[in-house]
Amino acid sequence: MRSLALITASYLPAIVAAAGPPNFTFDTLWSLQTNFWDNFLYPANLKQINTTDDSIFAKDVQGRVDTTRTFPGRELNNEYIFGLFSQPETFSLTGIPIAYNITQFVASQNIASATTVITFNSTSLDILLPLTIDTWIAFNADGKIIQYDAVFRWFGWLVQVLPETAGKFGTKDPAEVQSKLTTLLAEGVCEMSDKYCTGENLQYESKEQCKQFLTKETRFGMPHELGKNTLFCREVHKHMVQYRPKEHCSHIGPSGGNMCVDDKSYAETVMEAYYPQSWVAYGYGDDNMWVLKH
Repeated sequence: MRSLALITASYLPAIVAAAGPPNFTFDTLWSLQTNFWDNFLYPANLKQINTTDDSIFAKDVQGRVDTTRTFPGRELNNEYIFGLFSQPETFSLTGIPIAYNITQFVASQNIASATTVITFNSTSLDILLPLTIDTWIAFNADGKIIQYDAVFRWFGWLVQVLPETAGKFGTKDPAEVQSKLTTLLAEGVCEMSDKYCTGENLQYESKEQCKQFLTKETRFGMPHELGKNTLFCREVHKHMVQYRPKEHCSHIGPSGGNMCVDDKSYAETVMEAYYPQSWVAYGYGDDNMWVLKH
């Protein structure tokens, strides 16, 4: 028994080391970063929506997007990150991603941080638009994403100028634009609800009730409220209903499910400990408030 204990003890350093983050070269991290964006573009993103072992995400991936909220697990992230931007025939403000350019990039250990300007084809508004996304991504030993943090830079500004730039609404008056946009977004959500949310997943008694709730009883939402009890949030989640109605129908319904709800304050959002691994490489910043305490 003592010999077995000594043998086990001798392997402990290796076991502990193996459990830590992998060490990738700069070239490898650059390749992993570009591979993510290559798969993000339409139509490559279609192949990622329902993937398992071929997914770029690890099974237990933890993700966060500043304008929305946190997304745990591969299945949800496949649907959100890829499914959300893969429907050119459906009304959407951003549309589909067709090109990208990485403008800033640093990488260390298994972490890559990048700023990327993505060109979207807003098929609904018939314009091409640039959208800047700042990302922090951590990869496991297999090169799959185990956690990410994404920030849509200047998103509030984009939301403000997009309808005006498009010219689709025939006016630049902010109140009139929002009124017309509210109707369009509500109709899109209600159409998806009527088509996919039936039986046990039913959310509204009729399209009329749906439109009434979304246009009269729900606030439109600010650019940072795509994860709050808003029409804006339900517009985001309508794109995922078709993939798993049981999971997503409540998100576009009156309750908002666990996605379109006012469940966190500003301070709670900022201070939330969410990530398994620190975003500071090589063990620095061991008091990182965003890291889960085990």
